[in-house]
Amino acid sequence: MRAVAVLAVLPDYRRNFVVELQKSFADSDDELVLVVGDAHLDRTVKSASFPGVVQVRNRALLGRRILWQVGVMKHVRGTDVAVVDLNPRSLTAWAILLRRKLARQRTLVWGHIHPRRGAAAATAPLRRLMRRLADGVISYTWSDGRRVRTEDRSADVWVAANGLYPSSLLDYSPTSSRTRFLCVGRIEPAKRPFLALQAFALALKSGRLAADTRLTFVGEGSQHAELAIRVQDAGLSDRVDLLGHVSDFARLRDLYSESIASLSPGYVGLSLTQSLGFGVAMLIADDEPHAPEIELATDRTSRMFRAGDAESFATAMTEAAADPEQWDRESIVQAVRDTYSSSVMAEGFRLALDGTRQEAR
Repeated sequence: MRAVAVLAVLPDYRRNFVVELQKSFADSDDELVLVVGDAHLDRTVKSASFPGVVQVRNRALLGRRILWQVGVMKHVRGTDVAVVDLNPRSLTAWAILLRRKLARQRTLVWGHIHPRRGAAAATAPLRRLMRRLADGVISYTWSDGRRVRTEDRSADVWVAANGLYPSSLLDYSPTSSRTRFLCVGRIEPAKRPFLALQAFALALKSGRLAADTRLTFVGEGSQHAELAIRVQDAGLSDRVDLLGHVSDFARLRDLYSESIASLSPGYVGLSLTQSLGFGVAMLIADDEPHAPEIELATDRTSRMFRAGDAESFATAMTEAAADPEQWDRESIVQAVRDTYSSSVMAEGFRLALDGTRQEAR
């Protein structure tokens, strides 16, 4: 089998998935080529450099609304199976889907089943059309996989759940010291970092947080400089950390091991997968356009607060800090290990390429 996956971008957080997927091809006669663009329509989302991965130039058109990937078609010709993004903004994905449909060549789409705004969004019908043109769907989440099967019982569906770390690395380590609230993600308006700072200041003012409680931001983005100014203006420079981008697993593990809970002041996505993989529950805004990974948020793994409400957010923080061990962190890790590791993700993707049935989880 010769397979190709053409993706808009392949960020650094996909590194473990790529390694494990490539490993599954190393001892077989099958061949996989990964072709990725350099940067997405959102310029903050860029591809990392991976051994054995072909990187091409992405061209943004119509005011950065549409994407075309230069020089991709030569990598697709002659392949037994191709995978493209389930993203109607990608002209490249449409071109590959239509060409291979006419040639009766097997093509799969991979991505979120619906836009972040849900099934009623304007582009949702286009995603459904892409699914129908394809010979199968690879979903990012288990709930999306079930949704596709409900909408189209004849569809072939696999799940490559959005995992970040190998199952072997996901392990719970008890600790007696949890004094940190951790906010991991891009410092962008949709993530609402200023709300986290405001809520933390209110929680401190209430006098219900221990004297050594800290707020830590991990990530970069367009609001990073403004956030630093606001921290200083609030007189919280000795209580708030701005660490920038951190990808080192050991460093992240240490940060999470010191955390009472992680925070999602805006919409949640992969940061929930990451946090739960380290056994750390998350405080989540209840009414934001969350990514489908929100399926992991249950009473056992998270607490909700009113979206955009700093007082409600502060209350959630103080309640979490009052009993840092209210969550069964070991079972949280086990659930992610079984369903959302990069190992499970690579396995699901490989089964889809092979056309082999996948067991539901």
